[in-house]
Amino acid sequence: MAYLALYRAWRPQIFGEVVGQESTVTALRNAVREGKIAHAYLFSGPRGTGKTSVAKIVAKAVNCDKLADGEPCNSCSACVDINKGNFMDVIEIDAASNRGIDEIRDLREKVRILPAQGKVKVYIIDEVHMLTTEAFNALLKTLEEPPGSVVFILATTEPQKIPKTICSRCQIYNFRRLTAPEIIERLKQVAIANDIHIDRAALQLIARRSNGGMRDALSMLDQIYSYKGGDISKKDVLDVLGLVDDVFLARLMDAVFLQDFSSVIKMLGTALVQGKEAQQLVREAALYLRDLLLYMIMGEQADFSIISEESKTVIEGHKKRAEKNKIIQAIKILIDTADKLRFSEGQKFLLEMAFIEIASLFGAGWVEKESGAAQDIEVPKGVLEEKKKKTPARESLWNKILTGVKEKKIPTHALLSQGKLLGAKDNTVFIGFKKGYKFHKERMEEKANREIVETVLKEILNQEIEVQFIFLDDERYNNTIVKKAVEYFGEDVVEIKD
Repeated sequence: MAYLALYRAWRPQIFGEVVGQESTVTALRNAVREGKIAHAYLFSGPRGTGKTSVAKIVAKAVNCDKLADGEPCNSCSACVDINKGNFMDVIEIDAASNRGIDEIRDLREKVRILPAQGKVKVYIIDEVHMLTTEAFNALLKTLEEPPGSVVFILATTEPQKIPKTICSRCQIYNFRRLTAPEIIERLKQVAIANDIHIDRAALQLIARRSNGGMRDALSMLDQIYSYKGGDISKKDVLDVLGLVDDVFLARLMDAVFLQDFSSVIKMLGTALVQGKEAQQLVREAALYLRDLLLYMIMGEQADFSIISEESKTVIEGHKKRAEKNKIIQAIKILIDTADKLRFSEGQKFLLEMAFIEIASLFGAGWVEKESGAAQDIEVPKGVLEEKKKKTPARESLWNKILTGVKEKKIPTHALLSQGKLLGAKDNTVFIGFKKGYKFHKERMEEKANREIVETVLKEILNQEIEVQFIFLDDERYNNTIVKKAVEYFGEDVVEIKD
């Protein structure tokens, strides 16, 4: 007999075997028991959460000859044939490949034919959101007034694409993502039944990687089982799925926080050589930062996705070194990079740039210090000493401002790029232009250009920011400019290099 994949072998056969969808299966089982089956259902939710499996259980229940408390018996001829896929009155349609109006017109004609083998004809239309507008319109009348012997079950992963007119004619059930404990418990049952010895840490990794989908979790277990056999460790899961462990992530993020760019590049290169997936590496790093953020907010009550006892000692150091707003920005950078990696061939380049960017983010202050030939501003010694005592938290904004402005309007970016970020006081950011760039300064002071910069600053800092543009000396920052800077910034003087 051909080998049956674990996700197929362990597909639930009755409502009671469905994992994690208690409210949905309870409502459906009660409807079957009381004979209150609706003519149309819409099952929505992420992939691998049980939509099609529950649809088949409903199909068995409405055709079962030995129904017991709303559960199909799985032993009568109707149940057996449905399980084997040989039942004439359960019709599964893949809307992704049968999405046109002709297919739906054909369905409308066949709906009128009475059931040939069972009591009720059940149409299960998977990925129904893929139907064309014309096909939905053709289906609409049939859903509104179907024959009494027909039940439609529509399944979708993207309910927002279903027309409201279709939704209003269906009973809607939302299938949620499964929790890690729910997935782990089912994987344990599967492992015991198949004489598989698997570490708790390995189960946790599979559950995390499955992203709430039981089918994905079982498929991964099947893949690892085929590779390793009956004894599965955490390392086996890491190797087969291309993941990195939390200890590696802790060391990688340690290098990021310390701005040890050389170590960051070397560690990323090592991970790729070992067969780790670039996209998954970025996602795992984002989850690590998510854990760190929750730990900073909730302490020991935080529910970790990545961090284990092995890496928990390292996170204490990261907690002292990182700021919440920077962690949030870094997570956004990593999530954006993960999306880009899906469609890019230059994966190593994107990976390196993302980690260099977040390393720069964590090491930056409010003012970007640029190297150049001009002399540094000389600030009175007493002011500098006072500055060391009272310097507020600062963040380098210039590159992010320029990037944000460029995304909104390229001509504004061209004007702004000739300026220099000087610093900030209260809710005002100061940008300086040399006198030779009078045109640029005047254009930037126009309402439209100023508002673009202020909008970008608000997006970055999550607060209202005012921008002021000032002139700098052509050759050097003389004493007059120093005094003006002190006047602007008070005791929080910024060191500037041309």
